[in-house]
Amino acid sequence: MLIVFILLIGLCNPSFLVEASEKTNQPSSHQDMVFISPGSFLMGAENNQGYQSCVAYNETCKEKWFNDEAPVHRVKLDGFHIDIYEVTQKDFKRVMEKNPSEFKGSSRPVENVTWFDAKEYCRQLGKRLPTEAEWERAARGESNSVFPWGDKAGSEKANFCDAQCDKGWKVDQFNDGYSNTAPVGSFPPNSYGLFDMAGNVYEWVSDWHDEDYYRISPKENPRGPKSGKKKVMRGGSWINYATGVRPADRTDSKPNARMDFVGFRCAR
Repeated sequence: MLIVFILLIGLCNPSFLVEASEKTNQPSSHQDMVFISPGSFLMGAENNQGYQSCVAYNETCKEKWFNDEAPVHRVKLDGFHIDIYEVTQKDFKRVMEKNPSEFKGSSRPVENVTWFDAKEYCRQLGKRLPTEAEWERAARGESNSVFPWGDKAGSEKANFCDAQCDKGWKVDQFNDGYSNTAPVGSFPPNSYGLFDMAGNVYEWVSDWHDEDYYRISPKENPRGPKSGKKKVMRGGSWINYATGVRPADRTDSKPNARMDFVGFRCAR
């Protein structure tokens, strides 16, 4: 998994503790949700999609990072609501009375939160974490392309590790203007009107991770394995290769982990 490579590098430089620009196009409260109608979609990607997308922009890529994205399979879901924005530091602090984020800024996404923190925040608002399948359907919007906007990466579309990033795998040909997290809503929404489903911070979902789960996954409303050691994270982040912000990309971490590139949004 791509996250393994990232975690070996360690946490980001503390010099990035600079207040984010607060200019953004969303209201001060981010409790609005979008309703995703009942329906089916193709979940996952063929083995070579992630790898081919990776080598298009980066030198260090391994096919095994993307094995858990296959096979492509049709999934039918009931209707659900999902937050328009990633949970911000302002909203998290209002509910949880703390802000553990590394990169401070009221309109930036909260990060450094465990899966348990994310679950509890959603619970207190009468919501829940989305399932992995719900998350992917919402992220894809009405498209089945490599990225939500098309088949090629673009720094004007999402916040990932480009020229502003201080990591060795940055892609200098892109420049999204942010060296770490961006205020939520800084990039265009997908076709469902959802912001930052690609990049900015990874998002915890409810499912346990299993590399082979897609081979046995139920065709209707899958909820992941009954148990496991790591929880799924989706969407990629400011620290990722461009390929990591594809809707099909999967990664995982222990549910008690805190990372400055992982946040969440809620569903209902």
